[in-house]
Amino acid sequence: LVAAPFSAAFSRSSARPAKQPRLEQSLRPRIASEIRHSRLAPAARSVSTTTNTAQSVPDNVLTWDRFFDLRRKRRWLNLVCSGLTSGATVLVAAPLIAQADFDSWGAQISGLDPIVVLGISTFTVAAGGWLCGPSFGNLMFSLWAGRRGWRAGIAEKEKSFYARIKRYRADASASSPQNPIPDYYGEKIGSVKDYRRWLKDQRAFNLKKNKNML
Repeated sequence: LVAAPFSAAFSRSSARPAKQPRLEQSLRPRIASEIRHSRLAPAARSVSTTTNTAQSVPDNVLTWDRFFDLRRKRRWLNLVCSGLTSGATVLVAAPLIAQADFDSWGAQISGLDPIVVLGISTFTVAAGGWLCGPSFGNLMFSLWAGRRGWRAGIAEKEKSFYARIKRYRADASASSPQNPIPDYYGEKIGSVKDYRRWLKDQRAFNLKKNKNML
């Protein structure tokens, strides 16, 4: 009879440690999730800070990405102005050429057909108008950039950009039809990513040139 309580107590005390693995199993996922959240929290904060800094750039600050975007817009503006000035000069000059009998006069001098002379003169007038287009486009863009406060920044970054192109581009004397220099003047550069790719292309050209010399 005395041994029974001791055996029951011994059985209860021996059964208690069996609960510890269950507690450990229940706590492990919670601890792992807390560690995972603690590791991910700095990364999330860094992403949020970079996003906020990218969004908090003032409009009057001219970054390199904004500079390349403005160059692309200016190029499209010059192209549109070239088309407009070319069409305008043809519309204005074609009736004047027809009234002045320039086709017959040119045919007598050159010996060509008057229609051919008229076509050549019209094409010449259109080409002259096309070449005048960038002048109007640059003037309009300069006025717009001056109102936004970007004129001095664009001139400074453009000077720095062409200095970098002149410094890091490959030697033109090593160019050949089989191995041409990729984008010698940097006209295809439209972003910082394109500029880095351009640098890689110049290094690849130099490596290929050195291998051919060896």
